[in-house]
Parts: sequence; structure tokens; C-alpha cells
Amino acid sequence: MIATRRTFLRLSSAALGGGVLSGPSMIAFGAGSDRPKAKLYTILFDIAPSRDDSSIAPMSNQQIVERLERECGGVEFVVRDLTRGVKLESVLNEAKELKSLGYDGVIVYGWPRDYDLLRTGLPTINIAVVNDFMNVPYPLFKENRVAGAFLDPWGFSADDRICERMFSDLVEKVKLIRTLKRMKSEHILTVTDSAFVNVIYGDVLKHPPAAYNETILGAIDRTFGTRVTKIGTKEVAAEPAIEKLWYSESQEANRIAERWIQAAEKVTYTIESEVVRSAKLYLAMKFLLEKYEATAMAFHIRSLIREPKSEELVYPALATSEFQLENKVVKCQSHLNVVLSEMILQYAYNRPSMLGDYSVDTYNNVSCVQHCEGPWNPWGDERRVPYILTDHRERRIRGRAATGVGAASWVLYPAGEPVTMWQVDVLNKEVLMHTGTTVPMLTGPVKFRDHLWEMM
Repeated sequence: MIATRRTFLRLSSAALGGGVLSGPSMIAFGAGSDRPKAKLYTILFDIAPSRDDSSIAPMSNQQIVERLERECGGVEFVVRDLTRGVKLESVLNEAKELKSLGYDGVIVYGWPRDYDLLRTGLPTINIAVVNDFMNVPYPLFKENRVAGAFLDPWGFSADDRICERMFSDLVEKVKLIRTLKRMKSEHILTVTDSAFVNVIYGDVLKHPPAAYNETILGAIDRTFGTRVTKIGTKEVAAEPAIEKLWYSESQEANRIAERWIQAAEKVTYTIESEVVRSAKLYLAMKFLLEKYEATAMAFHIRSLIREPKSEELVYPALATSEFQLENKVVKCQSHLNVVLSEMILQYAYNRPSMLGDYSVDTYNNVSCVQHCEGPWNPWGDERRVPYILTDHRERRIRGRAATGVGAASWVLYPAGEPVTMWQVDVLNKEVLMHTGTTVPMLTGPVKFRDHLWEMM
């Protein structure tokens, strides 16, 4: 099943692939939020046909703005309505100064008359109108950060649901601009002992270009304005609070672990003490977020102490799923592109995502996305999917159900659901994308035997 562009905007991200399920999303930016609102310069032209050509009354410009205000919390629409005496010349003059005036984006409703309205340098949505003059310069869109949208204010579409989908698509694009505003104030904490801030795909020996860290961090800053701080095991293990947490009894960790176990379908190949250790890691990660005043995290170390023994390693799989229940982006590897991708989707639509190791069986036309973590709340609301607690594939202890095997969850997503795998590539200014439909694994794989699911 091929996802629509609208479905793509709602769905998931992964290392090179991963996904969450389609369905209703929640608004992540509530009316009571203390975050600064995104400020959108909103230009509304008159539309064709003329109103005296028909007894039908179209949806007015005022009604369009009022509905956008209702459905796009956290956005201030600064309106310039050319049907109410505003002159195009004054709009063009004002548009030249939008960046310096603190605007975050532009909406142009109708064909723009003057294409400089699409060249402000800000994220722009150009809304074409069904049966209006289609003088929309699509070739200018890519180089000028412009996205297209459609509205049918006259209700020409025979199916009213089509009109609603058009408006929903517009709302979702506005939410993306709102999210880009938020990204400028975000702070990622990447926790890795690598010399590099980001995992490099394909290069096993890690021979990146010169000044790799500076290059990718500069690209992130220019594209999103998001700050990144790097620490490693040395800084984590030096924290007295984390050392005490690891070596002492923690009632809070015990309560969290008990809740995870009770919510699981079953526990196999791991033991309760490993689940408790995972809960301690969750508390340590929460401590680090607060200490460094970070809003998101990429966690690539496997210990909270110096020089751990094999049986003292711990894995953040369960912690990342718990953070997703809290609407926070915390991933278990240092993939900055993935973290950025998940932040965009989480903040825009309150939809958690799955980081995934991605492989394609081209003969069977099946993609496999596997990892130790995934959201238990893939729809971003109170609904949950079942999971099984198990051990971790990276364990150094090759036995099972023993100290040191770690803890993770097999998340049992329903079959037959549309899913999108996507990722921002900040250096190349690209979005990698692939779509498909989930297939049943536990109850009888479509292409593979059950042991593939168990090894995943």
C-alpha cells in the first residue's frame, strides 16, 4: 500500500527505515503551552470565479483563517487580506522584511500574482484553489522552501470528504512550520564514546570526511537551529547520583520495572533484575536530560559505570519506549539524523516512531525493520500494543535468562497497517522515504517462518 503525502507527514522515522501505524493523532502543542507561537505571514487573495457568477457562497477568507486558528494551536496568523482594501504593493514591501520582523513562515492563498511572495526565504505554503487561475510557479518551490496545498472553498468536489482532506493537509503543513519554530529552541544530548557525534552508515572503519563533526553540526544548526552537546561514559560515570542509583536499591526503579512487567504479555529469556536495571538506566537518562537542559537524547553507551564487566552492561531499549509514553524523543543510538526526524514527527503530530536496522528482501518484496526498541503507543494516544519482555541481542552473556542478558521488548504491531519509513539526511538536504504495509509475524508470517521473528 503506497502512502499518500499526507500519510507520509503523519508517520514514522527510522535509522534507514522504521515505522508507526496510521490513525488519529493528537495535537502536541496545547493552547496552554508556554512555548513562543510560530508567526505566519498570511496573504489572502480573491479567488475565481466571481461571486456574481453563482448563487453559491464560497468559504470566506475570514472563515478560512478562523478555522486555521482553531485547528493550529501555537500559531499566530498575521493576516493581509487583499479583498479588504490591503494593497499588493504594501504586502510586497512588507514581505522583504519578514525575517528581520521575526516571522517563521508564509501562507499565500491563491495564485501569488507576484512571485517575490514565494522568495522570502521562509518556509512557505502556496494554497491553490480548485477552479481558480492556476498561475502557480511550481518550478520555484524547491529552491525557495515552498510547499503546495489545495483548498476547495466553493465545494466543487462532489465528495465533501475530499474538501476536508484538503483542509487537513493544509493544517498538517502549518504544524510542520510550527515544529520548525520549535526546533530552533531544542537541544539534543548525544551520549557516545565515539570521536564522532553521529554514527556513520556503511563506513565500518569510520573514516569520515575532514572536520566531520563540525560539518554535520553546522548543517544541523543551519537547517534547524538545533543545538547538540556531546558527552560519553566518562561524564556519565562521574555523576555521584548515577553511581548511587546503580549500586543502591531504588524503590522508584522497582516500581517502574514492576509496571513494565505487568503490562507485558509475558517475560521470556530475561529476568526481573535485568528489567530493574533498565529502569535504573531510564532514571539516569532522565537525570542527564535535566542536568544538561536537553530536550532530546541519543544514547549510545551501554554502561553507567567505568570499566563494566560483561554482566554489568545495560541497554536503553525499555527506557526509550517509556520516554515515548511521555512524548519525549530519546533514542538508543547516536543517529542524529534519526533523532531529528523523530523530533519533527513527534512535535508536529504527537506520533512516536521506531528506530530501525533496515534490510530489504527484494526477491520476496519484503522490508525488515528490526531493533531493540519501539513505541508501545504508536498512535500517540492512550492506546497500547502488546509486547513481550525478552533479552538483548547485544548481550555479552550468550546464555539466556541470566544476569547480564539485558532487557528489551518484542513489540507486536498489528498486521495490515500502512507504515512509512523515512529519514532526514541533513548533509545532503534530502528525505529518504519508503512505504509499505505491516505483515503478521507472531501469528504466521506471510513470507518467513516463525524463527525469523524470534531472532529479530
